[in-house]
Amino acid sequence: MPKPKTVERANVLSAAAEIVRKQGEKGLNARAIAKELGCSTQPVYTLFKNMEELRHALIAEAKERYRAYIEAHFGRTNNLYQSYGMGFVRFAAEEKGMFRFLFLGEHSNGDPFFGDIVREMMRHYRMNEETARAFHADMSVFYFGLAALVNGNSGALTEEEIAEALDRQFYALYGYYFPERPRFWE
Repeated sequence: MPKPKTVERANVLSAAAEIVRKQGEKGLNARAIAKELGCSTQPVYTLFKNMEELRHALIAEAKERYRAYIEAHFGRTNNLYQSYGMGFVRFAAEEKGMFRFLFLGEHSNGDPFFGDIVREMMRHYRMNEETARAFHADMSVFYFGLAALVNGNSGALTEEEIAEALDRQFYALYGYYFPERPRFWE
């Protein structure tokens, strides 16, 4: 008799992530996960007390994937904020289902790294917290629009076009928020 297949928590999360990538959050259920794993639904409910617990674990997994995209872009430009935007837009383009799950799904509650980004802006661009929050909120409208375009295949933008668009918006907002400061990029 063959040994039963051992299914671990990481296997279930990996299968759930694959379902979200292919079918979106609506396709996520215990039966679909079991089918992806080639097993019964029993391991899903043994490892997670319910689908809500699994969704919360998948949100944590999606946040880690998202963080990896952002960190991969740090250091590619002299503009740290552009690096953040590039990572966000690349995540939307390459991880379509996970982007929708994390930012557009019923469990979404905004950017999980908002506070980290605000602190970095305060440190790097010498902004007070109130200004950094307002600046980032204004910029968020722009980079979220770019992300939605590439996520929905409505805009085939190159890396250079995305970088230039983010630069233009960043510099325009910087000039708006700090008209008295010299242009550090010139």
